[in-house]
Amino acid sequence: MEPQYLEKLDMKSAIISAFRPIDQLFKIMDTTAIEVDGAILRSYAEIGLELTGNFRRKLENLLNPKQDGAENADR
Repeated sequence: MEPQYLEKLDMKSAIISAFRPIDQLFKIMDTTAIEVDGAILRSYAEIGLELTGNFRRKLENLLNPKQDGAENADR
């Protein structure tokens, strides 16, 4: 493998590892019982999970662009 590819892979792993605690927090919030903590907590969790999903997709697009580059040009 090319050294540049390995550097990108290491960078991606480091970013995901650093972000993991935030991701886990939203997963915990999502599984909290509504009867105990209310619907607002579930709403926060839903927002957080969507944000983390968007972050992961953007990261994937930045670090693994398509060969033609056209698909990721506007992202």
